[in-house]
Amino acid sequence: MLRHRQFWIILLITAVVWLGATMSESKNYSLQVRVTWGGYDTARYVVSYADTLLPLIVTSDNFSAITRYMRVRREPFQIDVSGDTVIKVSTLLFDAVKQHYGFEGIQNITSPIDNIRLKLTEREGRPYVPQLRGVDFSFTEQFGLSGSPRISPDTVWLYGDPAALDKISELTTVRCSIQNISDSGYYTIPLNPVWKKYRDVRASHDNIRIFIPVERYVEQSYSVPVELHSRQGNVKAKLYPDHVNVTLWVPYKEYEDLSADQIHADAEYAPDMNPASLPVKVTKFPVRTRVKSVAPAELQYVIMQ
Repeated sequence: MLRHRQFWIILLITAVVWLGATMSESKNYSLQVRVTWGGYDTARYVVSYADTLLPLIVTSDNFSAITRYMRVRREPFQIDVSGDTVIKVSTLLFDAVKQHYGFEGIQNITSPIDNIRLKLTEREGRPYVPQLRGVDFSFTEQFGLSGSPRISPDTVWLYGDPAALDKISELTTVRCSIQNISDSGYYTIPLNPVWKKYRDVRASHDNIRIFIPVERYVEQSYSVPVELHSRQGNVKAKLYPDHVNVTLWVPYKEYEDLSADQIHADAEYAPDMNPASLPVKVTKFPVRTRVKSVAPAELQYVIMQ
């Protein structure tokens, strides 16, 4: 029994030593690396030809070969390009492959091919200026617009079948609302994807970014005379009071430059309705200001015969 056990122990040790020696021997192994191509404008170009396999002959030990084979099967090797490309299969490419997969224990890499190639065909393209359509934005009370919003990109390209492009006259944004703005910044707004109605049309951008410049606003009040209007010709009336206090939100840098004569307030009289009082509307005020309040909001009146 003892001799029998010793035999199996010696056999096991011999097998382990043999396996270790065999697995550590350097040999040549064939390896197929899957290649994907990226970096180019997929809206502008369609792939007409692409090499998708990179055959390699790798010299390494068996242990490295097993781990390498498992990782290569899990993920492809991506090559980023900007257009038609012929890449020479050389040491530079081999180094990139080794770095991507983290290969270790490799003595040498060669390939039976000289290069890999990507061929792109450019689609028909047309430029469109994106239009803001149905976009509302509002500010918190003490802030407002400073200058003009800026849109980027200022041109969006559509690529595809010319007959389909003929049917697309404009690109507009989807309806959206940006609320409570209090600081300058960029906001992303999707484009209305009209191009998706056509199978072969692609867009260079799915959305635009709008930069809204913001500055601090302050309150400023003005005493403004009220002008009476009637729906049925001239009407003489006495308004009580005949002036209202209009409070505006004014850009901080401009409040000293504004005056009451830049503001108009009207009251409208409708004889058929015979109202008890007349509501006041501010019909004119400086462009970069906002009306906060009107006091009083309604006026008493007496019709003069």
